[in-house]
Amino acid sequence: MDKQCREMDFIATVTHDLKSPLGAILSAIELIKPDIQSGKWNEKAILDDLSTAENSAGELLDLVQNMLTAARIQAGEMAVCPRLLSRPEFIEQLKGMERTFRYEAKARMVDFSVEIGELPIDVHWDIQKIRFFAINNLISNALKFVGQDGTVKVFVDSDEAGNVRITVADNGPGIPEAERKSVFLKFVQASNNRRNYNGGGYGLFNAGRTISLHQGSIEILDGLNGRGVTFKATIPAKPFGPHDPARAFPGWRTLPAYA
Repeated sequence: MDKQCREMDFIATVTHDLKSPLGAILSAIELIKPDIQSGKWNEKAILDDLSTAENSAGELLDLVQNMLTAARIQAGEMAVCPRLLSRPEFIEQLKGMERTFRYEAKARMVDFSVEIGELPIDVHWDIQKIRFFAINNLISNALKFVGQDGTVKVFVDSDEAGNVRITVADNGPGIPEAERKSVFLKFVQASNNRRNYNGGGYGLFNAGRTISLHQGSIEILDGLNGRGVTFKATIPAKPFGPHDPARAFPGWRTLPAYA
């Protein structure tokens, strides 16, 4: 595929990804505006419409952030800035992550929990990138695909070698086994999900590359009670030297391929 075709493909994908949440926001505004102007507005109806607009704006922000991250990774412009976190500091990051998703899970009527097991004394990671580009994307995907009254469980512990294990399991529609490696490629979504959910396939691409950057790996297993899917990431507690400076992201082509 030549450069012009790749650019057209990117523009078409971005346009499609952004259209749905923008349309929902505009529709909510169109519903709210005449109600307020008439002076005969229903408070509950307006709050419902505002909630729709708020959720769509959140989806839009997530899409844009993931697009920018994927573009920086592919251009080799992402920098990693590892720092040492003690066990209590790491646990506080995990608790902050739980608080972030607790309200989204409640709004989606999903049973969501985070369990923390035995952890290393400390980790030397770029915790912001691991948290926001890897773990958050895995959890966000699970909450989106599991559906109402579903279950998402997160478990973080360590293995005998001192690697940190991060497991995100759900009982949603799952991912066909033949497609479990290709979903880490950019623009790719599982065939049983792509018609029902918005998203450009950036989240798992970013998660996989961020974990690879930290010399970790990620695998896809069956989900809860034989349903859904489990993402299991294994990351060394100290993938970088103790005095490593901030460095440029090496570029996605130099990282392990998942397909």
